[in-house]
Amino acid sequence: MAEVIAVLSRKGGVGKTLTTMYAAALLAGRGKDVAVLDKDPEGSAGAWARAAGNLPFPVYPEGKQAQALKHAVVIVDTPPNDPKSLGDAARLADRVVVVAKCNALEADRLIPTLDALAASGFAGQWGILLTQARGGLGREMKAALEEEDLPVYGIIPHLIKFERAFGTLPDDLTDYAEALKAVLA
Repeated sequence: MAEVIAVLSRKGGVGKTLTTMYAAALLAGRGKDVAVLDKDPEGSAGAWARAAGNLPFPVYPEGKQAQALKHAVVIVDTPPNDPKSLGDAARLADRVVVVAKCNALEADRLIPTLDALAASGFAGQWGILLTQARGGLGREMKAALEEEDLPVYGIIPHLIKFERAFGTLPDDLTDYAEALKAVLA
């Protein structure tokens, strides 16, 4: 039975696909049998894989879920603004990564995602991954979320290498390895 990690957010543009692809690259680099399940109708993970050419893990469209689940680990990339898909992915998952862009507006947008996660009935391990952090804002936002008893996995800095990563095999995995160590252990 596959171990499933769902990457969720009701908000677009926060780094769900980037997180999915980096997590898959990390696990593949560790010799894990990993696959990505692209549940986003826009097919961002699939487009990434086609642009990259030869990734060390397959990317399956939603219609190939059964095939994806034959792998040891499946990372699910979800669409924005679709609480049903978010709930479906959470119910499939053993662990959940809630992705939030690191700024005050995005912190407020976490609420619908957390509400959808709660409504899904998911009771496993979950945490928030703060992305695109600039300056000390990541540490401040992490502290504020933890003050509200919300688990934070880590912080991904705003770096040009992440903006340029689409269509490549991620090679500098240090930031994601550190931020997701509790999820990918």
